[in-house]
Amino acid sequence: MSNLIAHRDALLTVDSKRNIALFIDRIIMLKGEGNYTLFHLRDGKAKMFAHCINTYEEILQAKGFLRVHKSFMVNPQYVIDYNSDDSKLVLQNNLTASVSRRRKGILKEV
Repeated sequence: MSNLIAHRDALLTVDSKRNIALFIDRIIMLKGEGNYTLFHLRDGKAKMFAHCINTYEEILQAKGFLRVHKSFMVNPQYVIDYNSDDSKLVLQNNLTASVSRRRKGILKEV
């Protein structure tokens, strides 16, 4: 039973109508695009779902994800570098995420 609970905690339901879930530890970052969210995954794939990024924010923050910009959430496990000149995070798979001025402080905690 505990394996089932642990397995369920490792999944994020991204589309309940189509019964689609993603393994949380395989998500590198999320990019909000209006009412859609683009999930960038460890295997190099990107998947878009018809929910705004705010839909996933509370659940993923509890799992350690950081909201670094109104359009970006990142998994700190995949952060490689921070370029302070242009306020961008460099992540695995050559991905970048903008960091807003008011959210730069959370990077010091990482």
